[in-house]
Amino acid sequence: MSKESLVLIEQRRQIPTGRNSALVLLWALGLAAFLVNADSRAVAPVLPAIADDLQIRESTAGLLISAYAIPYGLFQLVYGPIADHIGKTRTITLALALFSIGTVGCGLVSSYESLFILRVITGVFAAGIIPIALAQIGDSFDFAERPKAISLFMAFSTSGQALGIVIGAFVSEFFTWKWLFLLIGLGGLPTLLFFFWQRGRENGGVGAAPVVASIPLKERYKRILSSKRARIIYLLVFLEGSLFFGGFTYLSVYANQNLHLSYLVVGLLAALFSLSALVGSQFITRAIHRIGQKNMALFGGLIMTGGFTVIWLIPAPWALALGFFLLGIGYSFCHSTLQTFATELLPEARGTCMSLFAFFLFIGTGIGPAILGYVYEYGGAEVMLGITVVCFLLFSLLCRSVFRSGAFR
Repeated sequence: MSKESLVLIEQRRQIPTGRNSALVLLWALGLAAFLVNADSRAVAPVLPAIADDLQIRESTAGLLISAYAIPYGLFQLVYGPIADHIGKTRTITLALALFSIGTVGCGLVSSYESLFILRVITGVFAAGIIPIALAQIGDSFDFAERPKAISLFMAFSTSGQALGIVIGAFVSEFFTWKWLFLLIGLGGLPTLLFFFWQRGRENGGVGAAPVVASIPLKERYKRILSSKRARIIYLLVFLEGSLFFGGFTYLSVYANQNLHLSYLVVGLLAALFSLSALVGSQFITRAIHRIGQKNMALFGGLIMTGGFTVIWLIPAPWALALGFFLLGIGYSFCHSTLQTFATELLPEARGTCMSLFAFFLFIGTGIGPAILGYVYEYGGAEVMLGITVVCFLLFSLLCRSVFRSGAFR
């Protein structure tokens, strides 16, 4: 039997049988993504409490965020090839188990050095969850159903980012910061139990035999990056990450300094972003039928442009709330479209494709806030928001152009 046939057999074995099983898998993967993003965002509000409890400077406590983010970004490129070799659900399960153990450990230590080391470790294992989950969704849902599945998964993911700030602020206000890590770490148990249940129920899932990689790693990267379509998708997700997270990062600062809202209120308003992303995931299939899959990135980009425009032109809390709502829907439409096309770049090596996708997104997410933070510091919120609006409009027009090019015909 050829290696290609073995790969196809293994991919079928990893897909839960039946639509209900696939939906349960999707919710389990979504919970894992929620926890990873909540863990990355919820730490910022509790940094003063950590600094006070461990008797360190707040700037030193802030290094805990870098301790998590740097290995998270670097190890994106590691897990794709691993998943393509040993299986996606197995990779996710191992990464989630070690992430949960490390996160619980963060809530049990009493020294800064131990906490720092554990944050590095959790960042390493967190990197193996979201991109591989997206690759598993690519295996579990056909192309027609995949946009809605990815959008729902992304709603969980973005909910973790937005609600993580609220959770962190709430815990630091009423409890000890250690409870934050304990809650997030133990929150991984339902997903882990599902995977182990799936292992006992089927031959697939985490108990599947290792995948026989049909394409050597070097050849995989060569084939992916030599594709014009792949280069376009990775460029667009880099730009999307730079612009969206560049502008979104400073909305809480804008709301606090310009609108004089408390961080807790801002966190609650940011929850509208999560809600609208969930709403967008429910309507994405209808939108695709009306305007076409290739126009979804343009449509989502224009909605995000509108969201930032409302916040820019109307300095009022209700406008900020409306802006958050529009941003959630627009990001849901645009990002899920890019993810859907990324899952089809090289189906026999989806893990590697999605790891590259996450890597370019992460690079953009790191660069965007740095550049727009400089603009915010020296030009103020109005200049930063105005530049974000113009850049998002140009990004939308770029999406229109590239998805009508020969690479997508």
